[in-house]
Amino acid sequence: MEPGPSYGRLTFTGLEHRDERLATTLSCNRIHFAASAGICLAVATHPAGYRAYLLTDSLDSTRTLEIPGTPSRARVSIDGRLAAYTVFVGVDSYLAPGLSTRTRIVDLASGRELADLEAFEVKRDGRSIHGADFNFWGVTFTRDPTRFYATFGTASRTYLVDGDLDARTLTVVADDIECPSLSPDGMRIAFKKKSGSGFAARWQPAILELSSKTVTLLPEPRHIDDQIEWLDNDHILYAVAHSVSAAERRSDVWMLARDGSSAPVRFLADAESPAVVRP
Repeated sequence: MEPGPSYGRLTFTGLEHRDERLATTLSCNRIHFAASAGICLAVATHPAGYRAYLLTDSLDSTRTLEIPGTPSRARVSIDGRLAAYTVFVGVDSYLAPGLSTRTRIVDLASGRELADLEAFEVKRDGRSIHGADFNFWGVTFTRDPTRFYATFGTASRTYLVDGDLDARTLTVVADDIECPSLSPDGMRIAFKKKSGSGFAARWQPAILELSSKTVTLLPEPRHIDDQIEWLDNDHILYAVAHSVSAAERRSDVWMLARDGSSAPVRFLADAESPAVVRP
C-alpha cells in the first residue's frame, strides 16, 4: 500500500526482515497463501471485471476465474488444495442495507467450483432453518480441508457456522462471530466483534476459545475491517486503515497478543490482507 509503482501489488517480506520487500507484478485486492498455492482476488481493468487468480508457489497463474462481485475475503486451506473466496454483490460494505455476498470454494489445481455456500443446508439446534436474507462470508479452513468455519448472517445478526463440504451442511455453533480465523493449533478463533449498529457500528478484534466458548476482547480501540491472520498461536495480524480516500487507500498491518496482555504494535507499514506462509 506504499505510494509508488508497487502500490496495490502482491508483495513478500521476511518475518524477521520486514523492512525488505519483494514486489511482484500482480495487482491484488485480497490474497491468501499456503505453502504450495495461493489466491489473488482483483478488480481488473484490462478487460474490466472481477477476477480470482489461482497461483502456484512460484506465482505461476494456473487458472483465472471470473468472480461475481467486489473482492472481500480469501483463504487457502493448509494443504494448498482448496481456496475459498467471498465477494460483495451489489454493495461494497458489511454495513450496507441489502447486504448480499457470495462465498464459493474452489479446487486450486483445476479451478473447478466445488461449492457455493448458499446451496448448503443450515442447521441450528438440530433443525434446518431457512431465510431469504441468508448471507455467508469469511471461510477459515481446518486441517481437514473439507471442514471449515464461516460467518452466517441473517436478520442483522451474525453466527459462527461449522461447515462440512462433503455433507453440504452449515451448523451454527456460536453467536455474534464475524470473519473467523482459526489458529494454527486449531484451539481458538480470532474474529471481529461488533458493537453499535448501522453506520455507527465498529468492530474490535476478539478471541473465541473453542473448548469453552469464552470470548476475550482485545485492546484495539480503532475500527478494523479485516479477516484476521494468525502470526503464530499467540499473536494475530490485521490491517487498520489510515486513509479511506477513493483515490488512494492506505493501511498498516498491526500485531496483538491473543491474551490482550499488550498494546497493538505496528508490524508492517503500508500493507493490508496479510498472509503468513508456513513451511
